[in-house]
Amino acid sequence: MTSAADISDLGCIGECLGLERLDLSYNDITKLHKLAGLSALQNLNLSANRFSSLDGLQSLENLHSLNIAGNLIGSVDSLQCLTGLQNLRELRLKDDSIKLSNPACLHPSYTADIIEMFPSLVLLDGQRVRGQGSELFYICQEMDKELKSFGEVKDIDIPLVKVQHQLTDCWKLPSVVTNTTHNKAEEQLKDLLASCQRLSQKAADKLKEFEKQASQQQN
Repeated sequence: MTSAADISDLGCIGECLGLERLDLSYNDITKLHKLAGLSALQNLNLSANRFSSLDGLQSLENLHSLNIAGNLIGSVDSLQCLTGLQNLRELRLKDDSIKLSNPACLHPSYTADIIEMFPSLVLLDGQRVRGQGSELFYICQEMDKELKSFGEVKDIDIPLVKVQHQLTDCWKLPSVVTNTTHNKAEEQLKDLLASCQRLSQKAADKLKEFEKQASQQQN
């Protein structure tokens, strides 16, 4: 455990060949190449440092869990060098609970790209993306997309009409336009709610399925 020690140079750490767990979080590390010889490493925490390249980690063939949240990884392509790590099951580039992330996480397709790049990955950023329980992750993603798509809907087009001057000395759009706008918005909201309801039911069914399986295993 060497976290929060203001380490910037990893020195001769490469000589500690038997290390299986290493926590170097909250330091000032910018280069990782000196970790290349630690082939026995299984769990590595490098969160909250200042590196932008993962060069040096590609030789950690036994690595199972890697935390690099809170660094300067600019794109998903920067992780390409890790695709040969067949034992990697847990990867974290962001941790919303403590507000750590990487610039790469801002890309709209970040999650999908990582999942495609690492076919053996089970946990990404603390969320199960494969195996039992991953269905809920994808259901929540679908629901999130539905909500975002509704939020991105542009102003509803209002047909051009002649604005009439009322006796009350104010300008007012004809009621037919207001009704049309209202109806379109109402239809969009109904579609969104129906979609969320379907996804919610799907999630509930999956939870019941998991509970049933757990009960059967206990018996």
